[in-house]
Amino acid sequence: MTPITAEARSEDPRWSVHFLKLAEGLVVCGAKAKLVERFTELPHSRVKLLYRAFRGTAPPAGPVTQGSVRHFAIPGKHTPESLRVQCAIFLACYDRVGRITTTPLQRGWQLLVAFRAYLDLTERASKTASMRRLDINQAYALLTYCGFLTLRAEAEMQRELCPDCGIAYAVAVNEPRAKQGCPVCAINANALRLAEQASSAARDSLASRGG
Repeated sequence: MTPITAEARSEDPRWSVHFLKLAEGLVVCGAKAKLVERFTELPHSRVKLLYRAFRGTAPPAGPVTQGSVRHFAIPGKHTPESLRVQCAIFLACYDRVGRITTTPLQRGWQLLVAFRAYLDLTERASKTASMRRLDINQAYALLTYCGFLTLRAEAEMQRELCPDCGIAYAVAVNEPRAKQGCPVCAINANALRLAEQASSAARDSLASRGG
C-alpha cells in the first residue's frame, strides 16, 4: 500500500487511486462514514456504496469519537488491564508507522496501516475469551485523546514509559497517576498472585491428606 503523504490531495490524479484504496481499507475495517469522509474527502453517497460493496451493510451510525479518556486509561469494571495493553500496542504501532519516512504522512493512511499492524500483532491473543481488541473507531478516538491528530500540548492523554517492563502506556493527564499504573506489570502481578494461591491450595490439600 503506497504511503499517502500529508500534502497529497484526493482530487490530484496522481493520488486519487490511492485515496480510493484508503477508503476501501477504512470501510473493510469498519470505520464510521464520517471518518472515511474526513480522511478521503469522498462524498457520503460514495462511502455508502463502498459499505454496501465491501460489507453488505450501511455504514455504522453514531459519532466518530467514542468512549472517554477514563475509558482508555483508568482500570475498572469496563476498562480491564488487558484493554489498556491493547491501547499501548496500537499507539506503539501508530508511532512506528509514522517513523517509516521523514515525510509527514496523511493521518488516515497512518491510522489504517497502524490498525492493520495492530490486528496482526494481537491476532493470537484475540483468541483468548477475555481479550477485547480495539475497533478502528476506538483506535481513532484514542489517537484524538492522545493528541496525535491535534495539538499534543492540549492532549488529554499522554504515554508514560514503565521503568520496569519498558512498555509505553496511555495515562489521563488530569487523573491521579496512582490509579494508572503499568497494565502489563499489573497483569503479571495478578498472575503471580493467582499462581501463589494455587500453590498454597495444593500444599494445604496435600497436608490434609497426610502427605
